[in-house]
Amino acid sequence: MRFIHAADVHLGKPFGQFDEETRVALRQARLEALRAVGDAARTHNSPLILIAGDTFDAEAPPSKLVKRALDVMAADPSVTWVWMPGNHDSLTSVDLWERIVRDKPDNVILATEATPILLGEDTAILPAPPTVRSPGFDLTEWMSLAETGERIRIGLAHGGVTDFGSEEGGLATIPPDRAERSGLDYLALGDWHGQMAIGSRSWYAGAPEADGFKGHKASGVLLVEVSARGVLPSVQPIPLGHYQWLRADQTFFPGCDPVSILEEALPEDARQQALVRFVGSGRLGLSEHAALRKACEAVADDFHFFDFDLTRIGIEQSIEDLDLIAESGALRVAAENLLTETSLEGRTEEDARIAQTALSHLFHLAQEVGQ
Repeated sequence: MRFIHAADVHLGKPFGQFDEETRVALRQARLEALRAVGDAARTHNSPLILIAGDTFDAEAPPSKLVKRALDVMAADPSVTWVWMPGNHDSLTSVDLWERIVRDKPDNVILATEATPILLGEDTAILPAPPTVRSPGFDLTEWMSLAETGERIRIGLAHGGVTDFGSEEGGLATIPPDRAERSGLDYLALGDWHGQMAIGSRSWYAGAPEADGFKGHKASGVLLVEVSARGVLPSVQPIPLGHYQWLRADQTFFPGCDPVSILEEALPEDARQQALVRFVGSGRLGLSEHAALRKACEAVADDFHFFDFDLTRIGIEQSIEDLDLIAESGALRVAAENLLTETSLEGRTEEDARIAQTALSHLFHLAQEVGQ
């Protein structure tokens, strides 16, 4: 038995923290990711795709989006999709699943009940569909009692595994040895957006398209092959993601070359497909801090999205830096006052950030006037 294990497509995810152009692109990429899952099945000669939940990001996705997803699955009748709800699109969404039952193509099998799905003569799928967003108990327990004869037993579940946690910090109820307890040859899991093995027979597929700066492993699906009942599965990650998400955290110190450190932290290739969040900490002199800010602003348009946070970088007090603004007079007094305000001692982080930004701008203006 060979199949593609996919999960967490999250069609319709709003990506509210981004500008409108980026939001549109990221939402479109999720639909393309679902199409890429089907392409992966054809490329790797897999007649079966298992979706372990969260195809949609919400319980009431736009009608047009539901139609697009069904069209993608209907594109190749030779590929069978076994489609289970997740916590984001749980069975609580009665209207959604009634619509899917009514409009689904013949090559889609819905795993909406905790009962064996028999495929051919040798395979049984044992789904544990979430009835609500947070069931609060182990939905996979029933698998131990399922009678499937000598068929290969494939579990399908969505949620957190105890000792490993949940993607969203929710209650983790699935035991890490569920596959062994219930005699499963493979347990296909959804919830974590990064691919992860939970023992030799249980895997999270991860999201086929990345969606955050959490540092998950490469996005994609898993190609799984179980040659016979009781034999350990072969699991091969298949990368699919179009966008690369990168959070780069760098610590700076006075005397370093912050621009070189920035350049080394950023990807050199495919920058238009990269979303980057750059976060600095430590301390820099005023001129070094200004150079880093200028370099961040200059490189931002190279990337699909680039955000930088330099508020955690303290300003190293330096007479030489202040002299570059003004050696005396009201401007020098203003610079000294702003430098004092950049300290977190007795101030909120937001107030220190504002003072730091103002001092950096003052430095830039002084340099421009002096040129």
